[in-house]
Amino acid sequence: MPRKSTIKRLPPEVRERIGVLLGQGRTLDEILKALAALDVDVSRSALHRYKQSIDKVRERIDRSRAVAEALVQRLGDAPESKTARMNVELMHSVILDIVSNAEAGGAEGDAEGGSDDNSPLNPMGAMLLAKALDHLTKASRTDADLIARIREEATKVATKKAATTVSDVGRAAGVPGDVIDQMMQAVLGGAV
Repeated sequence: MPRKSTIKRLPPEVRERIGVLLGQGRTLDEILKALAALDVDVSRSALHRYKQSIDKVRERIDRSRAVAEALVQRLGDAPESKTARMNVELMHSVILDIVSNAEAGGAEGDAEGGSDDNSPLNPMGAMLLAKALDHLTKASRTDADLIARIREEATKVATKKAATTVSDVGRAAGVPGDVIDQMMQAVLGGAV
């Protein structure tokens, strides 16, 4: 198993500083100079490998965001079941990426191509992915039930308000009571 990246062996605050500098678009030489000021010795090649791994992750995140935005725009106000199916398909895509990365020769977690002990491609990781998918499905179902109850309650409130309005307007206009009752039955669906 290859050694852990020299950058990943640095203290978290130094790695965070490197991340900030990379995020600002600083060159490798500028980052090396900043690290030298902190009395941190890192080779240019190790920093370059680390930057490449960060760039790969950033590219994947950007691609995932673009896919998610495209799906949201495409689905718009799609029924909840379509959204749930989309989430399941996205989770399958994540699992496929993990498997294909493992078959290609190791996890991407390490800048030098080695495997990562925290890789989701192990029994615990697989269980956590399955659990996440299960929770996502349950949350979607709960959300759909909530939306249905809210719609039902809103319909009841609107129907009662319409019936009250029919009654008030009818009485103000001098409409006979039996006609008002018939109109209210029509609005309320037969129950007065």
